[in-house]
Amino acid sequence: MRNLKILFILLPVFVYSCTSVQHISKMNVTYDVPSNQTNAKTDEAIHEMIEPYKSQLDDKMNQVIANVGTELSKKQPESTMGNWTADALMAGAQRNGMAADFAVCNYGGMRVPVITAGPLTVGEVYELSPFDNAIMVVDMPGNLVDTLFQFIAVRNGWPVSGNIRMKIKDGKMTSCLINGKAIDDKTVYKVVMPDYVANGGDDARFMIGLTRLQTGLIQRDLILQYAAETAAMGKDINVSIEGRIVKEK
Repeated sequence: MRNLKILFILLPVFVYSCTSVQHISKMNVTYDVPSNQTNAKTDEAIHEMIEPYKSQLDDKMNQVIANVGTELSKKQPESTMGNWTADALMAGAQRNGMAADFAVCNYGGMRVPVITAGPLTVGEVYELSPFDNAIMVVDMPGNLVDTLFQFIAVRNGWPVSGNIRMKIKDGKMTSCLINGKAIDDKTVYKVVMPDYVANGGDDARFMIGLTRLQTGLIQRDLILQYAAETAAMGKDINVSIEGRIVKEK
């Protein structure tokens, strides 16, 4: 597995533009080598060394784990891709017996703009979440939960789990319900999030120093498991816009 990870780093990962998306699991990559005999011999030796591991990697990355019924896209303030990702984190925490009030992840953590309808491969999930982000459950007093959602409003919306209903206007949160209830300053909420956010990433410095549970779970693994669970139930991945974050005019 270590060899597969090393090889994975060597392969092109994010190759897309504003008008098209190319997934690594659907690409044939070739390299032009100058017609220099020494270089040609070196390239051939490297190719022979890598080929067995590349075949293993291809088998793994091309494995179909589920079917996407409707395209998953990355947008703000709310998106199908964001809803699916946040719900995967929430479901993963609960599946592992952890108390959780809601889940949140940073918008920039989703590294592709779209996952098209059709067979979903392991490789596409790696593209969506290529980093080994550890999942934490952070204890957040109500006043800091309010700060978190105000912070999210300024950034035009981040992925949040399905039990959040939030309204924003002019870059400010105007209302927010968690499980149908307003934020309670006296309550300590357990919030599922990537360690990047918990450690103050994306300028979320107010998160630093808060009590947190290091779950030992990896974000990408939870997404893979969430997709596999959907397939095991005989269902396609179909995600809709639900009004989790609504921008008021």
